[in-house]
Amino acid sequence: KTLISASSQQVGSGVELVGRSGEALQQIVVQVEQIDSLVAEIAASAQEQATGLGEVNAAVNQMDQVTQQNAAMVEESTAASHALRNEATELRRLIGEFRVGETEAKPKATRRPEPQPRATPRQMVDRVRQAYSGGAATAAKLDGWEEF
Repeated sequence: KTLISASSQQVGSGVELVGRSGEALQQIVVQVEQIDSLVAEIAASAQEQATGLGEVNAAVNQMDQVTQQNAAMVEESTAASHALRNEATELRRLIGEFRVGETEAKPKATRRPEPQPRATPRQMVDRVRQAYSGGAATAAKLDGWEEF
């Protein structure tokens, strides 16, 4: 009887241990489910971060392209401004050759040509008469100029 009673106690203790083990396993299952949901959330977050990093990478590539285009435009603008400066200098030099508002143009050569004697009005009429000695009507018109 004592053995049966001791066995019963041990079986009771075993049942209690099995009950506790069941409860512990239940808690383990709950914890594993929580860990599973956390891992799923981490995976979703990692996927979102990967998508975000892809977008950031695309934006950086676009910025790089725009920066390269801007650098090319700055280079072209610099070349154009240098060309414009050279053309403005040449234009200033060319305009500097004109004399505006002066009554007499300054000769460029240091040697002056000898002055030609001026023709008198009578000599001018004679020259015109010689040029138009083609007919009597022309001669009559020129005769009027002699008196003038």
